[in-house]
Amino acid sequence: MDQQIQFPDIAEKLNKVRIARALVLLPPLQKHLFHLIPFLVHHNSVKYPGYSASNTPCGINEYIVDERESQACDVFSLPFMTEEADVNAFEGVYAMGSTGSFGQNNKSDVDVWLIHRADLCAEDLALIRVKTNRLTAWFAEYQFEVNFYLVHPQQFCGDQAIHGCQSSMAHEHSGSAQHWLLLEEFYRSQIRLAGKTIAWWPDAKLNPALLSLGDVHELPASEYFGASLWQLYKGLDKPHKALIKVLLLEAYASDYPHSSLLCDRLWQRSLAGDFSILNDAYYSIYEIIEAYLLKQNDTRRLEIVRRCFYLKCGVYLSRVQEGKDWRYAQLKQLVQDWQWPDSLIATLDDCEHWHSGQLNWFNDQLNELLLASYQTLLRFASTHALNEGLRIEELGMLTRKLHTYFSQDEDQIAKLNLLWSASVAESEVTMVSSSRVREYYLYRQGPQPQNLLGESAICKGKAPSTLMIWACLNGVSTPETKWHEFGQSKAKSRRLTEASKRLLNFIGHDWRVSKLDLCKPWHFRKLIFMLNLDCDPTIEWLGQEMMVDVMNANVFSLGRKKANMLGALDAICLNSWGEWQCHRFEGDTAVLQALAFVTPGLRRANLPVDIDVISCSQKLRPQLKLAVKTLLRQTVRLCQQVQQSSTLVQPLQIRHTRYGIFFNPLGMAYQDLSDAKSFYQQLSRSHLVQLPRPELGDDPFSSMPKVVQNYAAKGTIQYFLRQRTDNLDVFILDEENQLSHYVQAGSNMDELVNKVSHHYVFDEHYASRAQFNIPQFFHLVRVMGELTVAPFGMDITDQDTEF
Repeated sequence: MDQQIQFPDIAEKLNKVRIARALVLLPPLQKHLFHLIPFLVHHNSVKYPGYSASNTPCGINEYIVDERESQACDVFSLPFMTEEADVNAFEGVYAMGSTGSFGQNNKSDVDVWLIHRADLCAEDLALIRVKTNRLTAWFAEYQFEVNFYLVHPQQFCGDQAIHGCQSSMAHEHSGSAQHWLLLEEFYRSQIRLAGKTIAWWPDAKLNPALLSLGDVHELPASEYFGASLWQLYKGLDKPHKALIKVLLLEAYASDYPHSSLLCDRLWQRSLAGDFSILNDAYYSIYEIIEAYLLKQNDTRRLEIVRRCFYLKCGVYLSRVQEGKDWRYAQLKQLVQDWQWPDSLIATLDDCEHWHSGQLNWFNDQLNELLLASYQTLLRFASTHALNEGLRIEELGMLTRKLHTYFSQDEDQIAKLNLLWSASVAESEVTMVSSSRVREYYLYRQGPQPQNLLGESAICKGKAPSTLMIWACLNGVSTPETKWHEFGQSKAKSRRLTEASKRLLNFIGHDWRVSKLDLCKPWHFRKLIFMLNLDCDPTIEWLGQEMMVDVMNANVFSLGRKKANMLGALDAICLNSWGEWQCHRFEGDTAVLQALAFVTPGLRRANLPVDIDVISCSQKLRPQLKLAVKTLLRQTVRLCQQVQQSSTLVQPLQIRHTRYGIFFNPLGMAYQDLSDAKSFYQQLSRSHLVQLPRPELGDDPFSSMPKVVQNYAAKGTIQYFLRQRTDNLDVFILDEENQLSHYVQAGSNMDELVNKVSHHYVFDEHYASRAQFNIPQFFHLVRVMGELTVAPFGMDITDQDTEF
């Protein structure tokens, strides 16, 4: 007798066990919602949530409703229908991921694969997506997160595995970043909610009653790189989950090409009749990682993984009053084997109340280990070409997003991942300055010495403004938080507290980042100038503020002494890539330095930049704010107004010196114009007027430098490509905006982009430092006689999607 005949029954037994375990872990209302998932996919009626059109495809093969769906309909006052669809649109509906496993907790979402018929057209799929989006919103009303994924039945088979079937990359869709590894995760964790049984066992024979999506044992080495990038990206939100998954990839890679896949391990146990809690998809991940790290003698990473696994399960062993589900005994045995003290378990169980210091420490550990695993997988993948299925535009978006998070730029404001913590707000914070290294440290205690003794700083920076914007952005500082500076007066503390409250008023907007944003040079969205926060010349000024208003005096050159009332300026910026930064400018030319710095980011903005000025000085507060805001508005107007062949000049007196502010297509520069000779020299200096042009000969695209100038952004490598008949024009702006041009003979655009991307991905210099600053690629095309720039590979219908 063919043993494979028994396999569907074995698979169904495991499926029932998983459903039972999932339901035990769900609260009563969500149990009913869980039963409604296939029911609402199967039916399409105006009487049901998700309905959008009468012709939306519906119906699931072999789906039979029962008493559970009837009860669920009663709970939500929905009519109970048993009619069959004329034509079934879906082969099956399956939950996958942590549902029904050790990893399911009270905050877990349910990921649902809708495997549709192969012959559904694009219009049909669009209608289904509208319905599933509405269903997701309806489930969310009951605090139940359900994400739907449309899956083509041949998505993982043959040529279809590479072309045309993947969803485009989005926050919950890995797009082309992973393929076989995604299928392996589905095989090891899937729960059939309705439809055909998945033939997920090794060497499964074709059977019309079963659904086979492909053979996961075809896993190529090149996919590990894309999958590790995707897990790093997911780790921006949930690093504890991502660390477990990326370490599983590392364990797989260590045995490549003879990797023992987890789905095979689970099947062999099922085949042997083991349906115990040890034959669990998530628990088995931990077992594989533990064995791998013990083999490596890597106890440090193993300890962090154990904490991540424990926190992911959401079983609180120290809370004796809570119910004990089917995982309790095994987890209790595990922590005993790990020799965890009760104090550690209590700390982990109290994760919802972790303060910013605890979160900082844990986030730092997770980020360090994530990057270490990434580099290990990068070295493994470097001997192979980039996965041909990984779309270069998606590679660019992923690396750009990771660069914004893992950047080593000291001016960038780090994001504090709250993980499980409900709030990190503090009633008091204290800044301590170090004159030796000229750094500032922030503590979550009051300014009394006994409070600070033995405590660790929660943030450090080179200016008080850096600490303040970090605390405000990350929820540490609220309108009720009192600020102190150690060893300073109460008046100084009051000024800091007031400044933080005013700053909070300007940063509450929820800014989204689209795919197109990440594929284009950054520009400013928000700009806040903070004046005299910690360096305030107005304290020593003895004049009358009213006279300054009456005489319309210049606060940068005030009175007989020509005193400059601006001692320091902090530019707090949010750019279109979602990065917050804080830049410090000091001295007499602080305002000019700041304007020169922000002008390029203002010039590239297509929409008005949200601009605010916060004056923190003791005196002349409104006068300073007005003067700087007026200069800032003039800068915005002039940098947008300047023409390619002209330079606009704006004079400004600072103390005893008269400066000229020059605006041209490259940005802004300033110079001492105290004498006419200097003024004439500056107007005649060509480098202030235009970017040096590359040698173009008789090329009709001689306006190329103007187009390049409009996209130039420091800190980013940019390639501008124009396909000719026999060769490729390549213009490159490096990280310092130096322009070079060459012609690549016998090459097409796709080949060059792949080659250059591969170089930057696997180059030892970048890989060793875990840099993700892969070049941006642009396609130069002429439209209606004008030379235009388009991000390489970007689908115009998908460019506004949030990412």
